[in-house]
Amino acid sequence: MPGRNPLLGGLRAELGRRGVDLVAWDPTGGLDLPPAAPEADLYLLKADHPVVLAAGGCLHDAGAPCLNAYPATMAAQDKARVLARLSRAGVPVPATRLVAERADLAAALSGGTRFVKPLQGFHGVGAGRLGPGGADQAGPGPWLVQEAVGAGNSVLKVYGVGDQVAVRRMDFRPGVIDAVRHPVAAADPALAELACAAAQAVGLVCFGADFVVGDHGPVLVDLNPFPGYRSVAEAPVWLADAVLAELAAP
Repeated sequence: MPGRNPLLGGLRAELGRRGVDLVAWDPTGGLDLPPAAPEADLYLLKADHPVVLAAGGCLHDAGAPCLNAYPATMAAQDKARVLARLSRAGVPVPATRLVAERADLAAALSGGTRFVKPLQGFHGVGAGRLGPGGADQAGPGPWLVQEAVGAGNSVLKVYGVGDQVAVRRMDFRPGVIDAVRHPVAAADPALAELACAAAQAVGLVCFGADFVVGDHGPVLVDLNPFPGYRSVAEAPVWLADAVLAELAAP
């Protein structure tokens, strides 16, 4: 899906140097069913818009190969399912309660400050810390009510393609996509290992993992399929390598 993200141009140029054409397709303007998608050897699922995901599902059902794979992409969209899967895989995640009613949210907040986010949220919209009596400040539910890990708004973002990763530090601001990202030159290798383990547990090749550092180390608070890789200059090369590997796979 085309957009303001600068990744598309760099990836198109890198693939072009390797003899692969990249064609952008945006189905959000209208989608006939079944979709008349451009013919391709591989489809890159780079969006979280429901129409794009629906198109990806139709392509998957028709046997089209996708990167990331459609089942992995959809599993990552389900925040509750991801948290449960990562916890089973041994990846540290915040203690979380899923609630559907505002009265239950109020009860969950009665014990102290929690981090609350909508189950179906995107880009941090509607997410933030709420304390006792703050249930009315939350947007529409259902909600994930999590332990408030760490202090402040600093987040470590791990951008990865396979086992290639880059770590950035940024301040979390709900709904802000273009916040400044600062490179972390000497990131703890364990952080990259945790991010890759999380991606593998869900089946993602292209991923972004958000961590908050708590009293006992980093805790994964969000896992995204195919992020924007903002500020990661190596991303087009990494992604081109992944595309060629998928095209060469049986």
